[in-house]
Amino acid sequence: MRGALERFVASSWAPWALLALTLVLHVLATLAGTDAFAMVDLKVYVEGAQHLFDGTLYDFFSEPLHLPFTYPTFSAVIFTPMTWLPWTVLRVLWQAASFGAIAVIAYCTLRLLGRAGPAAPHPLANLRGIVVTITALGLWLEPVRTTFNYGQINLFLCALLLAGAVASKEWLAGASVGLAAGIKLTPAITGLYYLLQRRWSAVVWAIVFFAGTVAFGAVLVPAETVRFFTKLMFDPGRTGPVWSAINQSLRGAIARLAGQDLTALWLVAAALAAVLGVWAAWACLRVGDRTAGFLAVQVTGLLISPISWSHHWVWVLPLLLWCLFGPRRRRPAVRVLAAAWFLATCSYVVSLLIAQQYIDQPASRPGWQSALGTVYPLLGVITLGVLGVLAFRAVGPIGASSADSVTPSEDGRSGRS
Repeated sequence: MRGALERFVASSWAPWALLALTLVLHVLATLAGTDAFAMVDLKVYVEGAQHLFDGTLYDFFSEPLHLPFTYPTFSAVIFTPMTWLPWTVLRVLWQAASFGAIAVIAYCTLRLLGRAGPAAPHPLANLRGIVVTITALGLWLEPVRTTFNYGQINLFLCALLLAGAVASKEWLAGASVGLAAGIKLTPAITGLYYLLQRRWSAVVWAIVFFAGTVAFGAVLVPAETVRFFTKLMFDPGRTGPVWSAINQSLRGAIARLAGQDLTALWLVAAALAAVLGVWAAWACLRVGDRTAGFLAVQVTGLLISPISWSHHWVWVLPLLLWCLFGPRRRRPAVRVLAAAWFLATCSYVVSLLIAQQYIDQPASRPGWQSALGTVYPLLGVITLGVLGVLAFRAVGPIGASSADSVTPSEDGRSGRS
C-alpha cells in the first residue's frame, strides 16, 4: 500500500488527475443540492460591502436566510472589490482561490513540520505530488467542504496564519495575526502561540497591524466601527442560535445537552479548556514541536469561542497532516486520533444533524442527536490532551529557540536545520 502511494504522488499526472476528478465531483455534488452554489456567506460579504457607507452595515439582512453582517468594518472595506465583479464570476473565482488556499495550507503545514521548504531538516520526496493530492482529498473533509458551500473565508484565514507561522520575518508573523483578527476577530487567539515562545516582536507587530485595521475602519466609517467594538462584538447570539448543531463550540455542545444556554457552566468549561490548551501548547513548544503548539492554540480558540461554526474547524486539515507527517506519527494515540477525526469529518455527521433541525426549534434535541452534536468539541478536548501528554512525556530541549527550524524525532530528541 505504501509503495503504491509513493508511486502515485511521484507520478507527473496522477495527482493532477485526482484533483481534476475532485473538481468534477465537487461541481456535480453541489449541483445535486437543493440550492446549488448559493454561497450564502459570500453573498453576505458582498452585500456588507455594498452597505458600508449607508449606515446600515450591521442592520441589513441578507436573504433568503436573513443573515446579518457580523465582521469588523475593516473586512467590509476589503470585500469592496468583490462588488465590482458579476456574481457568477465572483463565485467561480472564490472557489478556485479556495482550492489554492488548501494547497497553501498543506505546503505551509509541511514546512512548519520541517518536511518542506529551503533547508528542511526532514524533506519529503515528491512534494508537489503530495501537496496536489492533499488539495484534492482535503476538500472532502466536512469543515472544508462546507466552507466551499457557504463561500466562507476560513480557508484564506487559515492559510494566512500558517504562512505567517513559517515566515522568516517577525513582522510578517505578527502581520498575519493582526490582519486576520482585523478581518474576523477569532484568529486573534493565534497571538498566544507567539506569546508562549516569547516572540515579543511578533506580538507587538500583531497588535500594531490589528490596531491599524481598527483605525482604518474608524476613519472610513467611525460610527459603525465604534458600534461594533463597543456593543455588537459582545453579542454571540447575533450570529445565529447558540444551540444549533452547526455551533461546534463548548457553549453549543452544552446548550444542546442541557436544552438551554447555560452561560455559567460554559464559562467554567471554557476556562478549563483554556488551561488545558495553554498547557498543551506550552508542552509542545517546550520540545520544539511548533506545529503541534500552533494547532493546540487554534483548537483552544475553537473550543472557548462562544460560536464556532462547523466550517471554522478547517484546522482539522493541518492537524491530520501533523498526524500523518509529524514527529509523533507512529504513536498509537496519534493514529487513533487521526482515525477519529477522519471518521468525524468524512461521515458528515454535523451536516446530517443540521439537516434535522429548524431555526425555530428549541435548544433541546433527542438524546442521540445531542450526543452526536458534541463530536468536534469532544475530539477537540481529546486532541489537546493527546498533544500535551505526548509532548510532556517526550525528552527534548527546554526553551528551544523559536527562530530555529525545530522538528523533534520519533524518540523525542530534536533536530536542527
